[in-house]
Amino acid sequence: MIIKSHTRGGYRAAADYMKEKGKNEKTRLVELSDPSAHNLDDAFHNMWVVAGKTKCTKPLHHISINPMKGEHLTDKQLMAIVDRCEEAYGYKMFHHQRVIVEHVKDGRQHFHVIWNRVSLMTGTPVWPGYHWKKSKEVAQEMEAKLGLKRTEPRQGKKPSKRELSSARTKRSTRAKMRSSTAKPSASSKPKGTKLTPTKTAIEKKSSSIPVPIRPAAQKKGWPEAAIVDWEVWGHLFPRWFFVRWPELSNH
Repeated sequence: MIIKSHTRGGYRAAADYMKEKGKNEKTRLVELSDPSAHNLDDAFHNMWVVAGKTKCTKPLHHISINPMKGEHLTDKQLMAIVDRCEEAYGYKMFHHQRVIVEHVKDGRQHFHVIWNRVSLMTGTPVWPGYHWKKSKEVAQEMEAKLGLKRTEPRQGKKPSKRELSSARTKRSTRAKMRSSTAKPSASSKPKGTKLTPTKTAIEKKSSSIPVPIRPAAQKKGWPEAAIVDWEVWGHLFPRWFFVRWPELSNH
């Protein structure tokens, strides 16, 4: 058995989906918990009246219950599953409006259950926590309790986008840690030799340029930008300064 769970808004769309036969061979209204509702339109209108007094944007909690192929749930089994889900989500019995509909497609039944998360007693929405995780746990629990077929994990299931992104992040982090802690191997050089740094093209050029002394009084005729460079950093790194300003090296 598979139980899928999500929260949503849109009372009219929910009512239309529950009523629509579409590709379903059969649509059956199993329960309307609201005694004043005579049909699905009334039920969702009453949910809207209750939740409309709050700022909750997704007051509807929708789950689908899908038995395994070849299995058929009785109404008694169905209600036991729904009541257990309701308890797991933290909805107190009779405190929340509830609708249950059965659909039959390609000879297989599945059920849709929708709660109004806004409590009739407190007027505030109840958050069902990690409802997708709780749904899986309830499915496994009720499979064992009701003697239903166990859901087998899919073979060769493709990883989700979230799992792929997490794996890439972990690989990138490990690569950065390895590069930051890597040390040169002792076997990479012959014994008795010293490693000398290789000069870049800029360093070779700078080594061939004389470094004249440039007191402030002798900067007459320099471009204004060169004077600024000298005052900011050039006097600290004169060789690099005259690489930047080679035309001033002979002044």
